[in-house]
This record gives sequence, C-alpha cells and structure tokens, in this order.
Amino acid sequence: MLMEIADNRPSPKTEQVEAMNKPAYDSMLGTKSIPLLYLRFALAGIMANAILGVVAVVDGYFVSGFRELEVEGIGIGFTIMVITRMLGVLFGVGAGAVISLRLGKGKIEEARGIMGQTLWFTLFFSILLAVLGLVFENQIMILFGASDEALPYAVQYSRLLWISLPLTILAVVLSILTNIDEKPVLSMSSWLVAAVVAGIIEWIMVAKYDMGMMGSSWANTISQSIPVLLIFYFWFGKTKLKPKIKDMIINLKTIGEVTWTGFAPFSSQFMMFFAIIFFNNLLQSYGGGLHVAAFTIQNGYITNLLALVALGGMTGLQPIISYNYGAGNFDRVKQAIKIGLIFTVAFFVIVTAILIIFADPIVSFFSSGNPELQQLGIWTTIVFNSLFTLNAVSLLISGYFESQERNWSATFINVSKMLLFTFPFMFIFPKYWGVDGLWYSTPASEIPGVLVAIYFIRKEFKHLKETKLA
Repeated sequence: MLMEIADNRPSPKTEQVEAMNKPAYDSMLGTKSIPLLYLRFALAGIMANAILGVVAVVDGYFVSGFRELEVEGIGIGFTIMVITRMLGVLFGVGAGAVISLRLGKGKIEEARGIMGQTLWFTLFFSILLAVLGLVFENQIMILFGASDEALPYAVQYSRLLWISLPLTILAVVLSILTNIDEKPVLSMSSWLVAAVVAGIIEWIMVAKYDMGMMGSSWANTISQSIPVLLIFYFWFGKTKLKPKIKDMIINLKTIGEVTWTGFAPFSSQFMMFFAIIFFNNLLQSYGGGLHVAAFTIQNGYITNLLALVALGGMTGLQPIISYNYGAGNFDRVKQAIKIGLIFTVAFFVIVTAILIIFADPIVSFFSSGNPELQQLGIWTTIVFNSLFTLNAVSLLISGYFESQERNWSATFINVSKMLLFTFPFMFIFPKYWGVDGLWYSTPASEIPGVLVAIYFIRKEFKHLKETKLA
C-alpha cells in the first residue's frame, strides 16, 4: 500500500523535459541561496503564525479570570477558529502550491486566474457555511462537546465567530498567497497589526468595561479579520497575481485542483477537528468539566501556539519547493527539504524543552489561581506536548509532498496517523488508565505517525538522487 502511494508521480525524465520546454518565471526562489530563502520565508511564516498564537495567549490571560463554565464554553466555541484555519489552509495552501508550480513553469496568466478564482470561491463558500453555522448554532455546539450548563456560553461566544467567518477564512488565504507572491514580511506584518489590535480591544472590553466573554469574542473576531486587508495589496500593489472581476466565473476544474492540492493539510486539520470534538466529549465522560477546562488551555493557547508555528514553517517552505519543482531544479528541492527538517527538529526540541521546564509559570498565566486547574494544567502541558517535535516533522514532510501536488502521499501521512493511531488510542487507552490514558493517546500516536512520514521522505530522497543521475 505504501509503495503504491509513494510511487504515484511522474517519471524524472518527464519532469525534466517539461521543465526545459517551459520558460520559468523570473524569481528569487529559483536563484538565491536556499538557506537564506528558507530563513526568510520560513521565519516570516513562523513569526506570522506565532503572532496569531500570541493573540490567543493574550486572550487566554483575560479569559483566565472567568468562571470555569465560561472557560469551558469558550473552549467549545473556539472550535470555530479550527474551522477557520482548516478551510484557510485548504484554499490557501492548495492555491499557493498550484500557483507556485505554474510560476515555476512560466504560466503567469494561468497562475493569476487561479488566484482570483480561489478568492471568489472562498468568499462564496464561507458565507454559506457561516449562515448554516448561525442557523444550527445550538446543535453544533452540543456536537462539539458542550454540556447543558456550558451550552449558553459556547453559543454566545461563537456567534460573532460565525458572523465573521468569511473574513477570517479569507484573511488566512490572503496571508498565505502574499507569502507565495514573495512578500513574507508583508504577510507577517498583517498578523502583527492583528495582535496589537487584539490586545488593545481585549484590554478595553474585558478589563476596562467588564464585557466578559463578549469582549473576548469581539477581540478575536476583529483582530483575526484584519489580514483580509491584504486584498488591497493584490488590487493595487506591484504583483502579477492581481485578481479580476472575470474570475467570478469559476472553473470547477480549477477549484478542484486547488482543493485537491490543499486536501492533505486540510485532512490533517479536519482530522484534528474531529479529534477535538471526541476529546472534549471523552473528557466530559471520564474527567468532567475541570479536564475540559485544562484542554481549553492546551487546545486554545499552548498547543495551539506550537501548531501555528509548525504550520508557519511548513507554509514558508512551500513556495521554495513548489517553484523549484515546477522549474525542474531538483537539487534545490532536496536541499530545501533537508534544511527544513534540520531546522524543524532543532527548533521544536528547544521550544518543547522550555515549555516543559517552565510549565508551572506558563499554566499559571491561564489558571487564574485555581489550584486544581493549575496542578492539572501543569501535568497535561508536559504530557500533551512532550512529543510535539514529531508532529512538526510529520507536518513538514506532508507539506513537502503537497507542494508538488503529490496529494496521495501527503494525505496518507496525515490521515493514517489520525485514523490508524490517534482515534484508536483515544478509545483504547482510557479503558486501562482512565482519563489519564486519554491525555496519553495523542503524544503516543505521534511515534508511529512520524515513522510513516520518515518512510515516505526516505523514498523521496532516493527518487531525487535518481533524478539527478538521469
């Protein structure tokens, strides 16, 4: 099964002939030093997403003063932000890979058309989803794991997030596409502005005017919509990817290519989305509201920040891989993924070590002096994040294959971990270790998950070596 999926790609000679027959779009991605390119794009992507995570951390500081039921409700309602990221990655990363490959082959007008159609389709689809979310908000929050007591709080918190869904999804898509257009600093700056605005709004509404949960909801809604203003760069800036009104006539084949290319990272987010739902429900069953509140600290703030940083590193690597693969520069492709893997391992080993060492003061930032939540939060922070480095490696390897539109390989890496390991462990472990086993299930699944990813990337290194010799 693995062999069949890994070999689903064009032959090296076919790729080389295609690359030689098509003029490449003049770009720094094909000429500048790979290490310098990676530092510029990956660090900008990491910073942009880290800033987004810091927004959540600032929110967590203010939320920590709320009652336990409110924190539980916010944790359930925050799942809407997972939907935002999930669909933003689907359309943004998918379009980014397709556009970069077209640019590498010199198909500039085709790349521009894909950009425009993606933006229009994202807008139409997200508006429809927002309407459905508002109509069925009670049923959706119950599905997400809200208890009867926490349901009113979850609905109240999530309502503004549903209303702003089209803007927040487009914001994610535009920030990714700005990176693809070789403006990573501009993308990062948009999220920096969002972070500053979030902190100001939260302080005014929660601390000064005591608006409670709605102050937090307003801060998240406004701040995470701000990068949608990047559309003005594409309308008026110096870019060859300017969207046009004619792109409202959507070619379903084009959107199909974009969504299928983005399906691998989407599948990872989608599986995580359902894992959160199951995790919340199982925590209610085995441990009660205190464990749900502890998971809110992880899912909404700590692990969320790590995941955003990992995603930023992956999206920063994507344009380098996609462009050079499209242009037939396979030596640069191999160099880029090697540097990405080395940096990812080193970075997250250091970060998770710091997180474990300073778990006590970090959790106290969110527990608001609740001794039970503080004690549980320290333990869950250490257990839940101890093997996050493996998760980051799997994500990077999956993103590598997705950048080349080799979607079966990328999707298998993401989905196999969740379906074959995470979900079974979530239901098996608690039968032996109770609620503690539930917390063990996610880090335990990272071990076989990364082994699958390593298998694929070893096959890929062999393929690139054969390509060089051909």
